[in-house]
Amino acid sequence: MLTDFLLASLHHLAAFALVAVIACELVLLRPGLDAATAKRIAMLDAFYGLAALLLLVAGFGRVFLGAKGGDYYLGSLAFWAKISLFVGVGLLSIAPTLRFMAWRRKVSGDPSFTPAQEDVRATKRYIHAEAGLLVLIPILAAAMARGY
Repeated sequence: MLTDFLLASLHHLAAFALVAVIACELVLLRPGLDAATAKRIAMLDAFYGLAALLLLVAGFGRVFLGAKGGDYYLGSLAFWAKISLFVGVGLLSIAPTLRFMAWRRKVSGDPSFTPAQEDVRATKRYIHAEAGLLVLIPILAAAMARGY
């Protein structure tokens, strides 16, 4: 019972951290993005990756070590829809992550570097798409918890 509680707590904290990072990235990605902010976003994005990994580990820990057991989750369409959306969010996050890493490298070589406005806008579109998919996951979690 304690294992289930700890895994659920970790899973929820990681999910909230993921949402917080996406919100921060959306706020920071704006016209006139400077070098310091580009570096800050790249660090935030590394935290995003860590939160996503923690979310997966805790989530699958809940599936296989939690109170409800694997059969409950693995037989649920809502569970598989959640996993599919999470994979979609992960795939959408690849392009921004690569762009943030490139910006960070460029800032290291040239402290006056500023990303092109079109790059900032395009990256923000990806983050908006991630957020749009991410908002559906708790709805599916509520459905799954109720046996739908």
